[in-house]
Amino acid sequence: MRAYPIRTRYIKRGENFIPIVLEAIRKSNIRLEDGDVIILSEKMVSTAEGNFIDEEQFKPSILAYLCYYWSKYIWGYLLGKIFLKEEKIKSLRKMPKRESLKHKQMIIETLGLRYALKPYAEGGVDLTNVPLTYANPLPKEPKKWAEMLYHEIKREFNVNVLVMIADTDATYKVLNFYVTALPYAIDGIISGLGFFGFLLGKIAEKLKIGGFIGGTPLAIAGEMRYGIKELARMAYIADRVQNNIKNVNELLERYNTYVITEDILEKMEHTPIVIIKVREEWKRE
Repeated sequence: MRAYPIRTRYIKRGENFIPIVLEAIRKSNIRLEDGDVIILSEKMVSTAEGNFIDEEQFKPSILAYLCYYWSKYIWGYLLGKIFLKEEKIKSLRKMPKRESLKHKQMIIETLGLRYALKPYAEGGVDLTNVPLTYANPLPKEPKKWAEMLYHEIKREFNVNVLVMIADTDATYKVLNFYVTALPYAIDGIISGLGFFGFLLGKIAEKLKIGGFIGGTPLAIAGEMRYGIKELARMAYIADRVQNNIKNVNELLERYNTYVITEDILEKMEHTPIVIIKVREEWKRE
């Protein structure tokens, strides 16, 4: 299996990404073949939908404060030592108070408390690749966009690929079940659990009855040739090769700000498309 990240320019809010994806694939000089998997970042799809929420309008409640302290101190100093890697622990300890309180309140009001209790990446809402004080929730209609792109690729390149829209948030195996903390996922993955899906996955890792298997496929279109475990692994690989800012602390380190602007976004390199050649062996350059 080998993954090829495909560059595009910054796709703006409300802009149709499908012709941009087709043009980027043509310019990449990668020959598409039957059975290839094309993975799209959920951020690009949601941005194209214009699916933004301005967090500045939210006034933190007592619950937002509780969720903030729960994430920063309980997970950052206690539970994190049991369940999280050191990098995540350090990131939680650096949570900016003002921005985090507004973010937690937005999650409480739009998704619910069970998502706000998750210490990070609550409900798949993205903060790092969107302008100003906006947040970017998951796409509203991922299946529709996946099917549209699948048919356009089939028409344009005369190949039968699998199109997947995926999120970086984890899918876990728990005994014989697959779970995610996200609000939705493809059939076969139990979703909508929020924090409890995250906790189940972490406990399964500790008890060695399952654990992390990859990212989360949100929607697919095309001939289903792969199982949940393979799709989740592809989603994880796609995330690893994409050149995206992963969290707000990385944003601070690169640009000395927690608030990104469209100017910064337009200067950044974007690779929201990844082509997976399933039958092609990865070789070190």
